[in-house]
Amino acid sequence: MRRTTLALLFIACALASSLLTYMITSGYWYSLGTKVPKRPSLAVEEVYFPIDDTSYFNVTVLNPSYSLEAVRVERISVLLPGGEVEEVPRTEPSLPLELEAGTSETIMCYWDWANYTGQPLTVLVSVAEGSSGAIFRARPPLVELLLEAVFNASSPSWFLLNVTNSGKSEASVRLCGIDLVLDNGTRVSDLPTEPELSIEEPQELAQGESLLLNCTWDWLAYRNRTVVVVARTVEGYKGYTEQVTPPPVIIRIVEVTFSTAAGGTRPYFNLTVYNEPTSPTPARICRVEVLVNQTTSLVEDVVPSLTPPYVLEPGANVTFTCYWNWTTYEGLNATIVVETVLGYRAEATVRIAPGTIKPGAALAPAHRVSGAPGSAQPVCSSMYLAILVSPSTMRSSGSETKVSLMWPRPLSPK
Repeated sequence: MRRTTLALLFIACALASSLLTYMITSGYWYSLGTKVPKRPSLAVEEVYFPIDDTSYFNVTVLNPSYSLEAVRVERISVLLPGGEVEEVPRTEPSLPLELEAGTSETIMCYWDWANYTGQPLTVLVSVAEGSSGAIFRARPPLVELLLEAVFNASSPSWFLLNVTNSGKSEASVRLCGIDLVLDNGTRVSDLPTEPELSIEEPQELAQGESLLLNCTWDWLAYRNRTVVVVARTVEGYKGYTEQVTPPPVIIRIVEVTFSTAAGGTRPYFNLTVYNEPTSPTPARICRVEVLVNQTTSLVEDVVPSLTPPYVLEPGANVTFTCYWNWTTYEGLNATIVVETVLGYRAEATVRIAPGTIKPGAALAPAHRVSGAPGSAQPVCSSMYLAILVSPSTMRSSGSETKVSLMWPRPLSPK
């Protein structure tokens, strides 16, 4: 009897002790106000942006043990700084994805974040109805490319582009290509450059380092128009600069004088040409033609000579003496055309007769002689001297700059 009583007392004490412990523990948690969700709830543990590849980012999601049941992840979206929401188009593993309670999963999200480096983004994880999704605020690494383009109005077959990896960037980059976006939406990809750029042989730029490129592109047909220059890297980072190409050269024929031959002098006419002050560069006049009865005659004997081309500065005029037998066509209408090395031209239609004629405003817009935009060649060619900083040997880092000189030349497209 005594042993039975002692056993009962021991059991009673153990139960009382357990009850007291439970009451103390429950009271502590109750005082904290902790509550367990009534429905499954998802959490984002981490968002990772790889600094060497902007084409994707990783999201690690967790279905906590207290969820008590599985959660179905339906889609992942990104809230941009401007308030727009973009859905991630593709993931690995693919969505929808079911997560059991107490498990986590890292999801690779294929969404290019190159245009949002260093900016705050919010990742939204949406789940099936009846569960709670999650949000996570993150900031991709900052990599900034600074671009400066220079278009030489006298050389419309190329332009210079200086690319700098900002000193604020968190990593070096490998420059692999230059693209253009024209004002009509046309994209010109992989311009030939010097030094050459490619994915296989990129040019590396450390933080704060610059590279000067000679970019081959015939922009004569796109004068005075907006173009966006884009620099691309192997990692996916991009730099942009918006430029307006130089305006066209505008020349006009302001006076024509047909002179009668006297004293054995050959028939000739005087032609006065004016280069408008708004022209961004001198006009290099190289050709004079006369069109009569649908027949074009090239005036070969011109004073001053057009070989090499005559250089007419903006705001200046010149009078050419053109030895051409106009007496054969007296009384007919003739169109006189003056052309430059770059393909600009002025036209004036006059009646052939002795005396001086002052034509009205002649044709002067930018004009390619033939062919599609960007493909025609100028009607004249000449050799001219220029000195250019060689992009293949110019890099700057800190206060040190190395420069060499070279002859400019257009590069053959690859």
